[in-house]
Amino acid sequence: MSYPWKSLSPKDGFLVRQQALLSDIDHQMLTFLYQPLIGVAAYSLYMTLWTEVEKETYWSEGNLHSELLSLLSIGIPEFYQARVKLEAIGLLKTYLQTSPEKKYIYELQRPQESEAFFKDDLLSLLLLEQVGERKFKKLRKHFSVQQISSSFEDITKSFLDVYQFDPAKLTSAQSVLKEPVPLISKEPQNSPKLDATTFDWDFFYAGLHSQYVDRSAITEEVKEIVITLHHLYGMDEMAAQHYLADASNLETGKIDTRRLKKVVYDDFHRQHPAKLEITKPEEATEEQHQQQTQYIERLKQEGFSDSDINMIQISSQFSPIEFITNIKEQMKGYVSRGEENVITDLVKRSSLPTPVINILIHYVLIVQQNVMFERNFSEKIANDWAQSGVTTPEEAMLKVKKFHKEKTEKYKRNIGRKNASSSTANRSAGSAYRNKTVRKERLPDWAKDDYVAPKEKVATEEDQQAFRDRLNRIRNKKKEGE
Repeated sequence: MSYPWKSLSPKDGFLVRQQALLSDIDHQMLTFLYQPLIGVAAYSLYMTLWTEVEKETYWSEGNLHSELLSLLSIGIPEFYQARVKLEAIGLLKTYLQTSPEKKYIYELQRPQESEAFFKDDLLSLLLLEQVGERKFKKLRKHFSVQQISSSFEDITKSFLDVYQFDPAKLTSAQSVLKEPVPLISKEPQNSPKLDATTFDWDFFYAGLHSQYVDRSAITEEVKEIVITLHHLYGMDEMAAQHYLADASNLETGKIDTRRLKKVVYDDFHRQHPAKLEITKPEEATEEQHQQQTQYIERLKQEGFSDSDINMIQISSQFSPIEFITNIKEQMKGYVSRGEENVITDLVKRSSLPTPVINILIHYVLIVQQNVMFERNFSEKIANDWAQSGVTTPEEAMLKVKKFHKEKTEKYKRNIGRKNASSSTANRSAGSAYRNKTVRKERLPDWAKDDYVAPKEKVATEEDQQAFRDRLNRIRNKKKEGE
């Protein structure tokens, strides 16, 4: 595993640039609203970089990372994690120059204004998760202002009520006024972005009609909220349909976005009393990598092959529709409407997690070498797994192995009984049949005692990348057809 911070050296130089002069209100926004989201280390990094820039200027003098690390009392990995948090949440842009010398520029971005912050679904929900409902309302009140009473009349004079100007002079000065000079301006603040490709919109839209929700009600604003809830609370396509039905107005057909966020928040915390933990891929440490290695070693000790482990990992990365589509493409086929319906029903009725359903798809189509993902066979297995409480891909793999073993043993017993019966009948048939050859049914290769199942090819990094590329093509086709 590669660690991106290893390319950063304490001897590397850096400069700090302010996007705009930061104010006291920006300081308050950072302290009260952003600090709970980014943590103490990232907050300290931002404030330290801010002090690097002299007052009323926009650039700092050159410095080395070693001095920055010394001020913060942290190492390179912790510094990198703090930096990417600032980048991800829109507070920092990082630029790198590699020649003639290696140097970084850290450009501080202004935090969102309070109104924009609380209207941003992701930022406001993250803050709510971190501080709780009582503190969230208190912070929102702190940054709100009381409206002027309607009993007051606005008597402010307009520009032309006070100032007069000569239009001819304005025309003659146009060449000077329009000179392209880079001036400090209040650029729009950055907001964190989420990947929308992990949500299967086709599958989501296909089930909306059963919830009596009109597709036209899914505006861009609603889509952004759905993606936020999908990433934050793990809300899948089926759950999204139910929540949107709950938040829709039957008279107008519109979605009440505030209610949508509240019902998802309340439902999640009814099922998960503990505070939501926000994990970030960039924070992978060597200790976490060691834990992952230990997990793989444990699976190997439990008898899982490399191909089994690879399938367990892949099963957690894609929706069932994406998974079966990829398999069918490899088989030079396509997913039929009937197969889509079977998978939709499994997701609705079985309550099996997505990785478990993907293991089932792999078993039916690849291990059993069936051309179609047929209803009767797949539902029989899914029903058994649901009743057995299968919730993880590892447990599903064990069920597959057990089912396959039982099927093989049953086949052997049946063949043994047939051969024994045939031999008895031939012995009692008399001397006229003594010289007649007794026909015995042959076991198929997979049922023989010495049979060794052909090993599935262990997916290399290139294979897995090809798998992802195929899925991206599938997703792009879906987008083009929307």
